[in-house]
Amino acid sequence: MTYTICYWDSQEKAQKERDATPEEVAEIEARKAAAAVPVVPRSVTMRQARLALLAAGKLGAVDAAIASLPSPQKEAAQIEWEFSSVVERDRPLVQTLGPALGLSESELDQLFITAVAL
Repeated sequence: MTYTICYWDSQEKAQKERDATPEEVAEIEARKAAAAVPVVPRSVTMRQARLALLAAGKLGAVDAAIASLPSPQKEAAQIEWEFSSVVERDRPLVQTLGPALGLSESELDQLFITAVAL
């Protein structure tokens, strides 16, 4: 891809254009790539979370994963799953259920990125 650099020529007192150097092209592309990296949301609505889990084929496994937890963690997870309106990425429920559903940290991040768009 080619880029045009606009600059001010102080001797001629005029704006000019030139093709970008390979180094400038590399810097422009690196900045574009960095800007395109999705940000993992800190929270999503429960509706978004459930739709993302459904799309990932994991929604049906949530109840079984919660049921397999020891008391009182199981009851706390059930309350949070049934009555929360928001799912926060750093909550113990997410940290516990992710691995129980076979999700890595990066897969959990991707699930949140997917969910926020729903």
